Amino acid sequence: MAVVLDPQRRLELRRFRGLVESGAMSLIEVAMETGLDWRTVSKYLAADGPAAHPRRSPNGRSQVRVIDEFARWLTRYCGRRF
Repeated sequence: MAVVLDPQRRLELRRFRGLVESGAMSLIEVAMETGLDWRTVSKYLAADGPAAHPRRSPNGRSQVRVIDEFARWLTRYCGRRF
């Protein structure tokens, strides 16, 4: 499962970028300090990491569900909403 940080948390994490780049702190130390997984810290501190907050669809899902294509048909034939 992908972790999507809210803007305030992303800014908090960006404070550590200089410390990690200078070698004063490791990714694991930043992860322990922030309570995040080291992989998440690495992702958000990477130079080519996400510059903007990942967008989500209006319903809050980041991906289209396969069932969405068939939901209308299922509703019609099964008599309940999916």
